[in-house]
Amino acid sequence: MITAGVDAGLMNTKIAVLKDGKVIARAAGATGGGGRREAIEKIWAEALKAAGADPSDVSGVAATGIGREDVSFAGKTIVESLAAARAARFLYPGATSVVDAGADQTRVVTLGEGKDITEVVLNQKCMAGLGLLLEVAADRLEMTLEEMSALGPETRDPIPLNDGCPVFAEQGALELLNKGVPKKEVADAVTDVAVVRLLSILNDKVRPGKDSTVLIGGLTKNAAVTERLKRCSGIDFLIPEAAEYGGALGAAVFAAEQNH
Repeated sequence: MITAGVDAGLMNTKIAVLKDGKVIARAAGATGGGGRREAIEKIWAEALKAAGADPSDVSGVAATGIGREDVSFAGKTIVESLAAARAARFLYPGATSVVDAGADQTRVVTLGEGKDITEVVLNQKCMAGLGLLLEVAADRLEMTLEEMSALGPETRDPIPLNDGCPVFAEQGALELLNKGVPKKEVADAVTDVAVVRLLSILNDKVRPGKDSTVLIGGLTKNAAVTERLKRCSGIDFLIPEAAEYGGALGAAVFAAEQNH
């Protein structure tokens, strides 16, 4: 049986295709703006081509993410926390929690027995958009996201930035640049803001297990963030291959469950 999951995020859409419990194809692309539905359909065509399948071969499609209602070919929808939970348990049956860190939102999901969820913690509204903060900062610094991701350990005293709001953090970074602070140090400071805010979400209610917490979402592509988060939190995160596709994978697993 072939099923697919679509994670229609704020800026990008990821699609994962499952066949008999194994991922056989992935596809992703930008979907921000008014043409989201058409962009998602184009990515869907790419995913089917990569899977060597026709639409009629797919038993079920489930969509998640902020743009899930724009996935015209999905028969089911699933909220992000449930998709994250399904992905975590599919990849790591012994997982006790999952952190889904994306461009817009970050959520911590505590897993119960079987498919149960015991708690969901979301970022405060004022701290939405950590992923976007890093993208905007990279653009302002004339650095690629890969260059920001490759930042090594901090080699200087921390430069304070407002960590209560991404907008203020971005303004603070611009002020530092105008004062002649080296780009790497400003990039370090922005990375620190992302880590501090992620830590505040992790510690909001129930501290996740140190060796049984899965980390998925677009921020996993930033090695500087994930390494500092590991060090500062003391959590040895389980980070799967293609972790940015976690939501899509969870949706595909959900679709498979619905078609049994």
